[in-house]
Parts: sequence; C-alpha cells; structure tokens
Amino acid sequence: MTLVLFAQLTTAGSGGGNGRATFAHVCEWARAAQRAGIDALLFDDGQDVQPAGQGAFEAGTLAAALAAATDGIGLVPSISTDQLAPYHVARLLATIDYLSGGRAGWEMAAPAAGLARAEEFAEVVCGLWDSFADDAFLRDRESGVYFRPERLRPLDHKGAHFDVAGPLNIARPPQGHPVLVRRADSPEAAALAGRVSDIAVVPVDRADDVREIADTVTESAQAAGRRRGDVLILLERSTATPVEHLIRLAGSGVVNGFSLVASQHDSAEKAYTDMLEIAAAVRRRSPGASDTTLRARLGLRRPLGKWSAA
Repeated sequence: MTLVLFAQLTTAGSGGGNGRATFAHVCEWARAAQRAGIDALLFDDGQDVQPAGQGAFEAGTLAAALAAATDGIGLVPSISTDQLAPYHVARLLATIDYLSGGRAGWEMAAPAAGLARAEEFAEVVCGLWDSFADDAFLRDRESGVYFRPERLRPLDHKGAHFDVAGPLNIARPPQGHPVLVRRADSPEAAALAGRVSDIAVVPVDRADDVREIADTVTESAQAAGRRRGDVLILLERSTATPVEHLIRLAGSGVVNGFSLVASQHDSAEKAYTDMLEIAAAVRRRSPGASDTTLRARLGLRRPLGKWSAA
C-alpha cells in the first residue's frame, strides 16, 4: 500500500508583513506541498482554545478558498463539535467537497469530556450527507425531470444531544462522505476513531504507545462492524525526523503513513521548507497515488449510504 502523507499547515504569525500570513502565501505553500507529494493538508483552528491571533484564517473558509486555488491535494479543516450545529458542518463540508472535486476532509475536534456528544455529532453529519441517493438529481432537460423525490430520505434523528429532522439541502457529496479524521490522543478517543473516522492520528507525544493505540482503533472498528482497512493509522512526526526512520517505521506495518508537524522552535518558513524536503524524499522511496478524490487516493472505499439496499 502507498505510504500516506498528511501535513499540518499553520497560518498564524508567519509569512507576510507584520508576521501575518497572506492568502497568497498559503496558496503558494499548499501548491508546493502538492508538488512534493503530500496527500492532504490539515488546517488547525484554535477557536476552542484561544484566539488564533493575527494572520490566522477560519479553517473551513480557508479550505473552501483553497479548493479553487489548488488541485489534487486534500483539504482537511479542523472543525469543533462544540462550536457549530451538525447541519451547518454537514453543509459546509459537502460544499467544499463539491468545490474541490472530492478532496474534502474533516478533522473532528472535540474535548475529552465531550466524546459522546462528538460521536452523535458525527452520526448526524454523516446521516445528513446521505439525505439523497447518488442518483436523486437527474437534471434531464429532455424529459423535464430534474429530481426524483422518492430518492430523498429525511434523517429524523432524535438522540441524547441532537434532534435533527433533515434533509440536507445539498446533493450527496462527490466522496459520499468527506474523509473523517480524528486524533487518537487517549484510549477513549482511539476507540471513537475506530467507530466513526477514516483516519486516526496518533499525536507525537504518544509515539511510544502507537502499537497499543493502533490495536485499540482496529478492535473498536471491527466491533462496530467495519472492515480491515476502513481506518488508516497516521503517526505525527516532526519535520526534523530522518526519512530513513519514517521508512523503517512504515515497514513495521503498525502505521499507514505520517502527519508531518513543525518542530516546536522552527519558524513557519523553515517548517514548510523541511516539510517539502522530507515529503519529496519519502516520495522518491514510496510514490504517491494520483486518484482524483481524496478517498480514492488514500485507498478508502466510498460509503454506500442509506440507499445502498434500495
């Protein structure tokens, strides 16, 4: 299997005049990351911790803007399950998926105390994405049939945290569901990642526990009726990590790839330079895939949705 490479793209306090990153700088970095063979960019949004400071962009808006300014690279904004309603998140991410031609993802940010709410949030979002069958919109000018109403299914979700009737007022996303990413920074978060996410990211400070965390993710996924390979394991590694170390770790079979993060004391410019160098070196050893959608590029199956048996 092709080695997966993600990278954290930080926009606050870097790049432009007065320490602020401009959108032009961000576009330049994103395109360079694509050329270096990075599969997807993660956009952090620290709104649930503290104000991100001058030069930072709201992650979802940035991903939507980059959808028109890039091609081929995945765009994965961090969106908190504490800050917005599921309907709004589902609509935003479906729109980004359409704008990008199937390159959207979602890093599901949730506090440790809110994992049960986050799980229901993800269930609602995915259910809203399945409001319409893939073939619900015919748009046939000759017959005059635009939409088949029998291919619409309201969500009618009633749970402990959310009561959502649906449906979503946008057609099913190109990927079916944009790629869900969840940090596995605790046993409980790892279990949640196994149940709902497509990618589990092991934080750099839990590197010594990666095998145990990967086992928890896999066991949770299988208990939820998911198939082997439905959840990929990525390990955060500093951009200062030697390439040979990454190749050896990938060869162990524990992880499917890496999420590159800047070294703690590096400037943004040095971090991006190192990120591009390490990505290019990895790709010389393990060429990346070139599929159109992010799911296909990562080797993830497209969810069939509620209409698969219809």
